[in-house]
Amino acid sequence: MGIDGAGKTTLLEYVRPALAEAGIECVDTSKRPAIRSVQSNEGFPARSLERLWLELWRLLLGGGRSDSDQLPADTAIPLQFTDQTKVASGWITDALPADVTGVRRSGLVASGLTELAIDQLIRAEIIEPVLARGAVAMLDAFGFKPTLIRIAIAREIADDTMSGDALDQFEAVLRAAYSTSFLQPDIGFLLDADPQRSYEWRMRQEGRLGVSEDLWLAGRKGGASYLALQTIMADKLRTAAVDWGWHILKVDGRPQRETADEAVEIMMHDAGMRRLIEQPAGD
Repeated sequence: MGIDGAGKTTLLEYVRPALAEAGIECVDTSKRPAIRSVQSNEGFPARSLERLWLELWRLLLGGGRSDSDQLPADTAIPLQFTDQTKVASGWITDALPADVTGVRRSGLVASGLTELAIDQLIRAEIIEPVLARGAVAMLDAFGFKPTLIRIAIAREIADDTMSGDALDQFEAVLRAAYSTSFLQPDIGFLLDADPQRSYEWRMRQEGRLGVSEDLWLAGRKGGASYLALQTIMADKLRTAAVDWGWHILKVDGRPQRETADEAVEIMMHDAGMRRLIEQPAGD
């Protein structure tokens, strides 16, 4: 877990081969591969995950209108998941208008709750079977961060029918849900990154910011709003990681390979991981 641009996906790309070399089967159960893995399955939860993923984005834009033509911004999100749909935030960003106004707090909160629903399904129906066969399930992100960022953006929107007290209560509900043993990972890492450094990395990497990486939905966009939002997020994620007993890896400009090596060393000393490594083949 970490702020946007901290290097979570890159860390996963380094760690997986290292664990594979130790003879550990690793399965990427992040949202994108998880949804793709069930797309050929006509049963539960394939269709549900597809629709929930689209609805997550539609709710995020709820009430917003394009500045250019005043059309509802959520019409940019397809109603149906098809062979052309890409499970990628960049694909969504490409379809959106340059600016939106009028986004509602309720849509952002509902989007966060939809994220929680997706994570619960992935844990129950995809991750648990992976763990049951003795493999390691790996995720490049923890759902608490995107749900929390939606609440943080909602706080920057002028009061509407959802009060600040209500936002506090929903944040507490989401924090409690992601604190449960069911959703908590066996080994959790926080990439504790400096927002300024992450912004520079994100711009080199993508050349733009994602939909909810700055305060675009609240009428402010660009580097300054990214730093404002991500600074808030960094503090909240650090507090949660400490409370949950996660490992905190400083992202301070050192090569990403060194951060990955530190993560691998921590994992290799974990008691559960050692049991997997020492388990006789075929058991």
